[in-house]
Amino acid sequence: MQHFYFLEKPANFRKSMKVVGYTHSLVPSRKLVKSETIHIYLQEHELSLYLALSEGNRKILRRAQKESYQVILYKEPSIENLKAFQQFYNQFAKRKKIEAIGKSQMETILLLNEQGALLLSEIQSFCGQTLCYRLDIVHEKKAMSYFEATCHATALPAQLKRPFRYANRFLIWHNLLHLKEQGFVLYDMGELTDNRNVRAFKLSFGGQVVHVYSGYIIQSKIRALLLGVQKWRK
Repeated sequence: MQHFYFLEKPANFRKSMKVVGYTHSLVPSRKLVKSETIHIYLQEHELSLYLALSEGNRKILRRAQKESYQVILYKEPSIENLKAFQQFYNQFAKRKKIEAIGKSQMETILLLNEQGALLLSEIQSFCGQTLCYRLDIVHEKKAMSYFEATCHATALPAQLKRPFRYANRFLIWHNLLHLKEQGFVLYDMGELTDNRNVRAFKLSFGGQVVHVYSGYIIQSKIRALLLGVQKWRK
């Protein structure tokens, strides 16, 4: 299978490929699932990016600057790093009642990592407590939010309550500036859902709302039929 990320024009794929995958392609296709996302253009001046943030985010970042955070960027995360993230994320998923990272998703993550297509980031408090993780896909100077997870707020001691509230937004802003410094041109905030809180959170970072297309195109009618049967059985 061949997979394309963030396409801006029709792809030239090998004719031998029976299944072609697409993630957040800008090329319209009726065969793919259409969704909305937010694109933040990192070639803008840092001040322009900052002013595009919501007033609430700017206020949070000013407060976050006073905290003694430690940000760790795993540009080449080890398997142990990714398994630690998986464990942390699955605890978060259980609390939020969302899908955990299972075996098949972890295999995809490990495959992306082998291709050098992941950026794992972690933010810790002054005492070394992990407050937040983010996992981004990076490909050809473009990046996309993939997974994010925060710790259990109620389990934190009183002195970490305030740093925790700012951690995720601070980490996003830190990563945007890091990617900008590395010559990245675009950050994709991930799919905009109908969840009002999630949508408002992503919109608060500025950028432009765009339509993207994702999914798989089956070149073989027989394979498409078999895939349909498998989905029906599930």
